Amino acid sequence: MDLRQLRHFRQIALLGSFSAASGALRIAQPALSRQMQMLERELGVKLFHRTGRGVLLTAAGNALLAESADLLDRADRLGRTIRVFGDRLAGEATIGLSPTIGRMLVLPLAMRVQQDFPDLRLRIAEGFSGTLLEWLQGGRLDAAILYHAPSHRALHSELVAYEPLSIIGGTGDPAFPPGEEVPLAALAGRPLVLSTPSHGLRQMVDRHAAALGVSLDMLFEIDSLDATIALVRQGMALTILPESGVRAELDAGELLAWRIGAPNFERPLVIATAPQRPDAIGARELGALLRGSILSASAACGWRLIER
Repeated sequence: MDLRQLRHFRQIALLGSFSAASGALRIAQPALSRQMQMLERELGVKLFHRTGRGVLLTAAGNALLAESADLLDRADRLGRTIRVFGDRLAGEATIGLSPTIGRMLVLPLAMRVQQDFPDLRLRIAEGFSGTLLEWLQGGRLDAAILYHAPSHRALHSELVAYEPLSIIGGTGDPAFPPGEEVPLAALAGRPLVLSTPSHGLRQMVDRHAAALGVSLDMLFEIDSLDATIALVRQGMALTILPESGVRAELDAGELLAWRIGAPNFERPLVIATAPQRPDAIGARELGALLRGSILSASAACGWRLIER
């Protein structure tokens, strides 16, 4: 059974006549009859009752007509989607970015789409790394930038860069001397605001602190970048973020940053792509799109690129 047989069967069923379907399909009636006989033999059922005025569907024929409608519609949509790739990439893509990555990557990403993928309808969803991974696994995203390689076998991942992390604090009463590199252990006993433990950055901080035997004072747990920045700006707590994620506040003199050293503290940037949906551009093209955007933003963000 193939799609051509199903389409011919559907035409006969809708017109109620082999001769009418033969004319509509521009296929000789004997050839059309042979196709339906082969289909009936393969399925092991009779699909038509032949009458003096045409044909009527059997119970099996009615079931096949109902079940084949969605399959043929989906095949037609898939064909239309793929055919547009003959000239240029097109379709849809939903990409997930964390709040800090989004601050730096949305503009170069949008510029690359406008230049290289003018027929692509791009959607960007914002969430923390753990949430983005759930959305990828659930089929809500086509690609995302994560902070670790997912273990889900259906997802493809590629490490593209490392992002240095810094202690971020307010300017009212600086926690450390300006420009100084500060070890993670220096945060012991100081009030902190970080995301909840389900998210990637928090898990990294907890692992490193545990490895160094450092006890952290988690004053607030907030899954909101804007709320975290507001608390830090007021001097209520320190946080750990990439400087690129708060570049506007640092340049405006609203926040201060101290790079974490001894050892250097950085997180991986991983492009993860999900299996391709019929209406989405391919995983390879999405990966290239995100990789190029990271490359163009890397100098301004201080990201350490991985050589391919």
